[in-house]
Amino acid sequence: MDIEILLWLQEIRNALGPVAARIASYASDGISALAIVIPFVTYWCLNKRRGQIMLAVFAGSLLLNQLIKITCAVYRPWIRDSRIVPPEFARKSATGYSFPSTHTQIAATAYGDLSIEYRKTKPKRAVLYFSLILIAGLLRVYLGVHTPQDILVGMLSALIMIPVCYFVFAKISEHDEQEIVFSAVFIFITAASIIFAMSKSYPADYVDGVLLVDSKEMIKDYMLSAGLSAGIVVGGMIEHRLIRFSAECGRKTKIIRTVIGLGGAALIYLLTKLTAAFIPSLANSLIRGLLLGFYAVLLCPLIFTKIETRDSSD
Repeated sequence: MDIEILLWLQEIRNALGPVAARIASYASDGISALAIVIPFVTYWCLNKRRGQIMLAVFAGSLLLNQLIKITCAVYRPWIRDSRIVPPEFARKSATGYSFPSTHTQIAATAYGDLSIEYRKTKPKRAVLYFSLILIAGLLRVYLGVHTPQDILVGMLSALIMIPVCYFVFAKISEHDEQEIVFSAVFIFITAASIIFAMSKSYPADYVDGVLLVDSKEMIKDYMLSAGLSAGIVVGGMIEHRLIRFSAECGRKTKIIRTVIGLGGAALIYLLTKLTAAFIPSLANSLIRGLLLGFYAVLLCPLIFTKIETRDSSD
């Protein structure tokens, strides 16, 4: 059934032509990329607590998404059925296993939280945010790089995590010391999942002498997700206890914080690409994730606090 849906959409895609497919690809990538930025900007500039919860949802659902991916090891649609022929530009960015959809999961972390937040006060806006989740997922199906079940589970892996994170933060608010317990449990789960990812067996199917999915690349992706998630959780705990910065600031400061935050994250990403030349790839991916997580939730607030305290005293 899922393949038949993809073949039907492929006929539509072929009829509309490559320009429409490329627009769909850009739109899908753009919606997901913005969904990554929103939790961090919310944390830095708009509402610290909301940002913390959104980041926790992002960290937890990303880890869950990648864990399901490597556990199920479901091949992409065009591997399962050669009749599926996605556009080459969409296929290049759709690497690794198919189930569940990471694009959809990422979109659901931010837009799902915003949709729930505004469902009573601004229902039209809530519908718009939820529509972005559906659009991000449906475009992946339209491009032929995911099946309907891929996007459904990708969406659910994030939406389930939202009430879980709200519950955890409510408990932490009541008993501050539980933050340490939660962080310790999360790190234990993360460490156990890394051991699982590195020790499990993966399919090793070849076509014309070419390995369909390189398990090492999948483990690298998982290590990046695990490091990022751990960095966000532990870095957030340290910030809460030692820095306690405020997200309340003027428009100019918001712009400066966003530029510093996103620019620094891009620099870390580029530098850790260079370190891959002399650090084992799996370790380098884990380090990259940890650095990005710590930078976003711990180092950025420290930089903001130092700069803004100095400026106010001048």
